[in-house]
Amino acid sequence: MRDVEKMFSSIDKMDVAGFAEHLSEHVVFQFGNAPELHGREAVATGVAGFFDQIAGLRHVPTGGWELGEFSFRLFMTYYKRLDGPEVSAPCAVVLHHEESGLIDDYRIYIDLSPVFEKLETLPESSHA
Repeated sequence: MRDVEKMFSSIDKMDVAGFAEHLSEHVVFQFGNAPELHGREAVATGVAGFFDQIAGLRHVPTGGWELGEFSFRLFMTYYKRLDGPEVSAPCAVVLHHEESGLIDDYRIYIDLSPVFEKLETLPESSHA
């Protein structure tokens, strides 16, 4: 199975099970500068934990290539924060597919700081 667009559709729906069905049992997964996760179950647990920290997300494709057993994708990713605002971050994804088409190596290159930074509180205006 090699349907990268369907996988990203599952991610945008925050459907962990739909996402995980694209991963091999022995997948290695790295999201930004977080430690690697090993195995489908660990990845599903980690992604579910991330989804608990956001209100939603969506990927807008800006580029994509296939080269042998590799898929490369570029996105502008929009995250809906739990405190209300939507923020964006450019993202690059490198996927390696095993012979079955399932993903056995998954790398996400993104700066998630806009998703988790504190909102600046504006001072109340003074009235004269």
